Amino acid sequence: MLKTLIFDMDGVLVDSMPYHVQAMQRIFDQMGVHMDHKVIYEREGEKTIDIVRLLLEKESVNDGRFNLEEIVKRYIEEFKLLVKLRTFDGMPKCLEVLRQRYTLAVVSGADRPIVHDVLENLYPGIFSVVVTGDDIVHGKPAPDPYLKAVEMLGMQKDECIVIENAPVGVQAAKAAGLCCIAVPTYLDPQELQMADLVVMDHDILINLLLGLRADTPKTCIKEYAHLENL
Repeated sequence: MLKTLIFDMDGVLVDSMPYHVQAMQRIFDQMGVHMDHKVIYEREGEKTIDIVRLLLEKESVNDGRFNLEEIVKRYIEEFKLLVKLRTFDGMPKCLEVLRQRYTLAVVSGADRPIVHDVLENLYPGIFSVVVTGDDIVHGKPAPDPYLKAVEMLGMQKDECIVIENAPVGVQAAKAAGLCCIAVPTYLDPQELQMADLVVMDHDILINLLLGLRADTPKTCIKEYAHLENL
């Protein structure tokens, strides 16, 4: 029986990724290091410090030249200055309905201060469990963040569905043994094919979530979506 919906935050609940990119770009400009924007979108969901390390590796920069934790700290400060908090249309109302039916959780690779600020401003009181990049050692694509959420929720895996928008997030959910619905907010849908179901936009996602029933078999989620013409 379906009891829990677990959401990624950036790109699923909040249209925030461009601000993450802008904030990181400012830091890399100050460092005098080129930054490939695509890496951030492709690796969205990983812990910030791991993304920074990957960005430096891509430019053949020895990360020993820089204090990675200091970069992350400056990035968080920059993000807070830049961001204009914005939900996807319909998501707040959708979650208000869903919270009456299911337990709701968030699993994000973003840093704790950012995650809690965003949720407190845009979705206050909605989520029973929140797991951030600071709460685990091994972030997405490892299964650890989702396994921690399931444990904190006190649920069985077959009682949960994950909603993601990034390849590493989908990989993490599937590695954790969870059913995963994906929406291609910033990337090509083909990059999310590991998910059990890919829906093309947030309007379709909202209709799907509101139409779910507690007895909807997770193993038949594609068939369910087809029958509902989603």
